[in-house]
Amino acid sequence: MSNSKIFQTVDNLNRKWILYRNKAVGAIVVTSIRTYTYPFFTPDGIIVIQECPPDHLHHQGIMLGQTFVNGHNFWAMNQAGYPLNRQIVECTEEHIDEKGVTIIQGIQWVTSNGQYVLNEERVTRFEVWDSYNFVGVKSTWKALYGDVYIAKTKEGGLGIRVQHQLERFWGGRVRSAEGAVGEENVFDSFSDWLEIQGKVQGKQVGIVMMPHPSQPKIPWFTRDYGLHLYAPYRHASVHLRAGDNVSLQVGFAAFDGQSDGSRAEKAWKLYCSR
Repeated sequence: MSNSKIFQTVDNLNRKWILYRNKAVGAIVVTSIRTYTYPFFTPDGIIVIQECPPDHLHHQGIMLGQTFVNGHNFWAMNQAGYPLNRQIVECTEEHIDEKGVTIIQGIQWVTSNGQYVLNEERVTRFEVWDSYNFVGVKSTWKALYGDVYIAKTKEGGLGIRVQHQLERFWGGRVRSAEGAVGEENVFDSFSDWLEIQGKVQGKQVGIVMMPHPSQPKIPWFTRDYGLHLYAPYRHASVHLRAGDNVSLQVGFAAFDGQSDGSRAEKAWKLYCSR
């Protein structure tokens, strides 16, 4: 365990827990296949994301992956029938201050036959804001082992699989900053943020997903069954020359209570002001 006056980290069973005043904000999971954020709580302690749902076992909390990277699938890595490509965490640093916790991971993207394809630095920042828990993820992909070709595909990016009660089937809804509601209106639209909310454990809760203002604006990939992605390579492939890098950065804010988009707009302004 390491700690400051307010924030602490606790390592337990392959999870690094982030605590604020002895209450869990979330955790980072490290497995032999990949790393991701799960769980992630509202300030009142409700989990708003889902881990390994039976329809897509590779949808794991706040996650990141991509098909295809030099022809190798680094998206469906936890799914039976796919090659055992892996994102291997080789080193981890943590930094705790009075405002939050930063976890820096050095990750290698390695194929099932042991070929190193890509190096990743993932920086995950946990904070507690006024009426929100926040986690921000910045992932930098580095072509350290030669050229990297990332193919155009809908399967990949940085995003979330939300708690099942936030899915449309159970009464949840997704709203954009432009006021659009539901997959049919939000999918492929442009918007600074998405707000996904519903009732979990009898309480209204929500999560806001916000690509960082420095990121290119792209149409949203959003599904009523609970998958929401910032997915730049759904629209165009990219070729990284040896030594090049590219970054994806998204923030997530969990809240309690109902919202008509106003909670998301407040979270967005807080995110932009950091």
